[in-house]
Amino acid sequence: MDNLKIVYKILVGIEESMDSNIFDGTFLEALKISEERRNKILQSMIDDDLIDGFARVNYCGGYGFKAIEPRLTIKGMEFLQENSTMQKIKNGLKDVKDITPFI
Repeated sequence: MDNLKIVYKILVGIEESMDSNIFDGTFLEALKISEERRNKILQSMIDDDLIDGFARVNYCGGYGFKAIEPRLTIKGMEFLQENSTMQKIKNGLKDVKDITPFI
């Protein structure tokens, strides 16, 4: 799976959980990627200020993340909105191409 799609899905999952007091991280397992890849992507998202509210937990042989109060930052919200808009434009262009294949 494309890393940017993974980032997008993580942002959507966190955004959906912002209405609840309890964070349901089951969507992270549903990504079907390795724990190492997931942790590296989460770390990049934290470093790039897309998300906040995770604590890095180091252990022998690796690290993981504990959800304290996960939330999107303004930058994360902007990323989500821009990519949602771009996807709609892309789908719209594909529909136009399908309707008018000879143009």
